[in-house]
Amino acid sequence: MAAGLVLLVSALALPACSARSSPPRPPESPRPAEAPAPAEARQTPPVQPVTGSAAIKLLAAVQKPPVWRPGDRWIYGVLVGTEQGTKTVEVAEVRDIGNAPFYVLRVGELEHFYTTQLQWAGHARDRKIESRINPPLPWFAWPLDPGRRWTYRGTLQDSTASVQREDTFLVLGAEVVEVPAGRFNAIKILHEGDKGDRNEYWYAPDVRSYIKWVWHRGPSSSEELLREFHAASRN
Repeated sequence: MAAGLVLLVSALALPACSARSSPPRPPESPRPAEAPAPAEARQTPPVQPVTGSAAIKLLAAVQKPPVWRPGDRWIYGVLVGTEQGTKTVEVAEVRDIGNAPFYVLRVGELEHFYTTQLQWAGHARDRKIESRINPPLPWFAWPLDPGRRWTYRGTLQDSTASVQREDTFLVLGAEVVEVPAGRFNAIKILHEGDKGDRNEYWYAPDVRSYIKWVWHRGPSSSEELLREFHAASRN
């Protein structure tokens, strides 16, 4: 979704942050679009674990981060409360920042910066940095083996404040997840921040990113479901 630049900075997402939270989503409201009714969007089908040879294949595919290419594009349906819309995330370029490569993801008017490990470093608007986090926020820590835990301590800065963050992450396991883009074998990850935010997100190696993301902050929540994935040419 997400990172020296957070260095300057979710991946995956992920979204822009304020100094008081860290969902990897842009602050703008989603663009209106046709989407499932809220009641339908919130239906939770029974969890189906990934088993057998499919589980072996999935775990082999999440031992290291995917390689993103300029032109890779993900389109998500977004539900924020009762507001529905869409979000398009596209890899715009791979840029060297401080002698390290960073993915630059375009989300609306914003550019988000991720390390090649998919750690979120910050975001910019019109080439001006609006937020940064140091060190980059590790939405992923490879390999994504079920039961793996990791912690994070860092400083998130924006135009209004500089805040220390402490976050924990846990790989919950492998699940079969159905979204508008199809049915995927995915790894579910739980993130909990000390500012009261909590994220659940499902990474699917078949699309090199998350297919579902649910963010909670107190009584508020939002959800993103993958609708389309368009891979850039690998030639």
